[in-house]
Amino acid sequence: MPENSLPATATGYERRLLEYAAEHFLVLGRSKARRLAIKLCKRQARMMDLDLERIFAHADPTPQQAFRNIEASLNAVQACR
Repeated sequence: MPENSLPATATGYERRLLEYAAEHFLVLGRSKARRLAIKLCKRQARMMDLDLERIFAHADPTPQQAFRNIEASLNAVQACR
């Protein structure tokens, strides 16, 4: 598997974890790899949530400004629905 490609499914993560373990002489069972793969897949899905990205993508100098921007983002998202 190329180093720069990211597995997008739990099966892809599982295969990559098992490959890594074999390459580095680590003991990793298939069930443990599967559980880790599912966690990684869920984490990736959370990171790609566009609503959360809109909310947390603010780099504001003050907490008050951050709160105002988050409220504005939430209002914009709700207006689109």
